[in-house]
Amino acid sequence: MGEGKAPRDVFPHDRVVFFSDAVFAIAITLLAIELHLPDAESIERVGANAAWSETTALFIAYAISFLVLALFWTGHMQTWKHVTRATSGLVWCSVLQLMFVALMPFATRVYSEAFHGGSRGSFAFYSLVLAGVSLFSWLSRRMVVRQENLRERLGKEQASWLVWRGLVPLLVFAAGIPLAFVLPVWLGGFVFAMIFPLTLLAKWLCFRPTSAGPAA
Repeated sequence: MGEGKAPRDVFPHDRVVFFSDAVFAIAITLLAIELHLPDAESIERVGANAAWSETTALFIAYAISFLVLALFWTGHMQTWKHVTRATSGLVWCSVLQLMFVALMPFATRVYSEAFHGGSRGSFAFYSLVLAGVSLFSWLSRRMVVRQENLRERLGKEQASWLVWRGLVPLLVFAAGIPLAFVLPVWLGGFVFAMIFPLTLLAKWLCFRPTSAGPAA
């Protein structure tokens, strides 16, 4: 037999990427389908203020979910541009991520209901779905760094930065699950906004200059 075998390209790379793009596109499209203006029946049933409040909540939840899915999609592209072998483990990790992506329209609807009398568990469920997307995004990045030898190809700093860009959202969204039971619903968006300063901090830590001490 001779030398050891290299890992097989189990799945066609392009088909995996196209399938992922399709799921992200469908999920984002379904977010918009949930949007609607209050009709005469709903206004008569619950009153104009309550009907418009529900519509406003839907648009807020839509905007947050659209931006979050857009960030995950760009992150998916940043990761898969380094992939040369679509191995079984990497593909299944991507599929599990897409399982949570497909839940986003439903989770967004649940989240919007929390703005007008829904339970705190609504925001916790929304955070759980986002944490699920983040978890498998982060695991995929770790696999790609290891599988594609990115520490050698890109350098230690770039490889670490790729992983940390996936870890920061996971930590923030996971923190949203317990915080949902102690914070008002409207503060949830501000909790998610912590991703941006924490990402900048992670980038600084990855690329901070290391000054060598004076030669003896």
